[in-house]
Amino acid sequence: MSADNELHMSLNQVLRGVVETTDLSQLWDQVAVSDLTVDSRKVQPGACFIAYPGHHADGRRFIENAIEAGAGSVIAEKNGLEIDASECSVALVSVHNVNDFLPVLANNFFHSPSEQLALFAVTGTNGKTSVSQMVAAAATHIGKVAGVIGTLGNGLYGALQQTQNTTPDVIETNRLLRTMLDDGAGIVAMEMSSHGLVQGRCDGLTIHTALISNISRDHLDYHHTMEAYRDAKGLLAENPTIKNLILNADDPMVISLAERAKPGVKVLSFSVTNNEADIYAEKVEFRRQGISLQVAYQGQVASIESPLIGGFNGSNLLAATAALIALGFDLNGACESLSKVEAIPGRMERVGRASDLPTVVVDFAHTPDAIEKVLSALRHHCTGTLWCVFGCGGERDAGKRPLMAETASQLADEIVITADNPRSEKFNDIVAQMVKGIPHGFSFQIIESREQAVSYAIANAKVDDVVLLAGKGHEDYQEIAGEKLSYSDLVAARRALDHWRQQGAPLC
Repeated sequence: MSADNELHMSLNQVLRGVVETTDLSQLWDQVAVSDLTVDSRKVQPGACFIAYPGHHADGRRFIENAIEAGAGSVIAEKNGLEIDASECSVALVSVHNVNDFLPVLANNFFHSPSEQLALFAVTGTNGKTSVSQMVAAAATHIGKVAGVIGTLGNGLYGALQQTQNTTPDVIETNRLLRTMLDDGAGIVAMEMSSHGLVQGRCDGLTIHTALISNISRDHLDYHHTMEAYRDAKGLLAENPTIKNLILNADDPMVISLAERAKPGVKVLSFSVTNNEADIYAEKVEFRRQGISLQVAYQGQVASIESPLIGGFNGSNLLAATAALIALGFDLNGACESLSKVEAIPGRMERVGRASDLPTVVVDFAHTPDAIEKVLSALRHHCTGTLWCVFGCGGERDAGKRPLMAETASQLADEIVITADNPRSEKFNDIVAQMVKGIPHGFSFQIIESREQAVSYAIANAKVDDVVLLAGKGHEDYQEIAGEKLSYSDLVAARRALDHWRQQGAPLC
């Protein structure tokens, strides 16, 4: 079945379980629905536009726009609706609490795709992208067709399409799952953000296996307290559809969520250090070219020889191993396939591997915990000076700014403060909050231009140094004063390394 060409049904069929059968209009049975959308800008002819008050705007304000774009029907929140159905030029159905019924509408129209494949959901402050990509990549190496929904894009592994949100709305998620299922996917790995969980963007999905990687400070501008943030992550553990719940035994906040699992859910723990976990590392070795792991599970031991670097990637590999086992793979097959997984774009990604150049690593780390984990991990691979180039995003949790700077000054030998995504905030205002966390007497550089900051650090690094470019990861833009300007840490680092090889002098 093609998600684009054959998903057509009547408005009455879309409304099953939302409107009482006795209240369904015979006229609605004659209204064909070719698509569902909550975004009036994405309306195609024959689509049903779902309008309700959202987090940023009231979708009912755009009903006329949707009809002008070709919407053949509208389902709208009844409370406060100013348009009379008899005055509307297309079929308009008003429903109380329509937002709560989005999962039902989506499952009806897209034929419940999450029930027909193995959906693997992962949440956590750090590691969501890495673990989801690892699972999809490993499943692909084993010969399965796997899909991904997350930060790096959506679609079948190896052919991702860029996305704006880590976790799409429930309509878009079902559309993606339907398309991937029709394209042969049997497994889909999906990142679930705390925002997405709280806002119900994951409601109504049938989840085969869920994993919580870690919980540390982030998004307190939205959740306000760590307790509320933990509870947001805990919503995944409470999901009534999951068969397997995988928890990081090395994180007390995560392992405490085991008690939230519903009866009958199989709980699996993983650990880098604790041999009482269900899946654990008997031995971990850090080498210049990667990590070696001896993984134990139910009396068996298998080896992962990974090109990835960093201690937390050891944890991510164990998490992915646990997920693959829960999805039905044996330990040897899981470890063998994970050994073939390359670095995730923007996640501890080495810029080249030449032995006669400084080691440069690009990572998305943008929280105090992530900075700590990345720098601690890179220390294992560094015999010279450890550099950290980083900034803090504008219009986001300002409380973490001095904490990030404090962590960087404690763990790196040299730090360069630069712009991240300042958005509409002034760079100097962001920096003023950051430097409050740097101990008196610690020397550091401030270079607003991120490209110049990258160039400065690499030009002044020696062969045995490690330079971390933190915060941007895979992003290919900088958001400054309302504009997204083209920029990539990876591109900037390659240019600086080429110059280092040629002249060994700063570009700036």
